[in-house]
Amino acid sequence: MNDPRIRQLAKRRQDMAHESGSGLNPSWDQLGKESQAVLLSEAEEWLRAAIEAGLMPLAERPSDNHDAILLDNHGQIWGEYQTSPSSHGDAILRLVWASEQCSSKQEIEAEGVEFRLIGWSE
Repeated sequence: MNDPRIRQLAKRRQDMAHESGSGLNPSWDQLGKESQAVLLSEAEEWLRAAIEAGLMPLAERPSDNHDAILLDNHGQIWGEYQTSPSSHGDAILRLVWASEQCSSKQEIEAEGVEFRLIGWSE
C-alpha cells in the first residue's frame, strides 16, 4: 500500500510513546531503519483494517463519480467541487451548517443510515 497515511500513523504512534515522559521510547527520528520498518508494517495493517471496517476512506478515488470530503485542521468540512470541464482540478467548497436544513439524527438512523464521526468543529 502506497498510502502516505501509513507513515503519518507510524510516526505519530512512536512520537506519542516518546512524549509520554517515561524516557523508555525514542522519537521516530531516533529509531533505526529496522524499527521504523516494523512500525510501518504495523501501521499498514491497522490502516487496512480501519479501511475494511469502514472507519477510514480509501486513499484513492473509488470512481470518477466520487468526490472527496475533507476535514481541515480547524474542524471545517470541505467538499471537492467538480467543474465541467475540469478547469483546475483542485476546486473545493466549504460545507457550512444551515439550521433550516437540519433533520432528526434518530429518525435518519431509524431509516438505516449509519453515521461515522470524522472530527469536531471549533
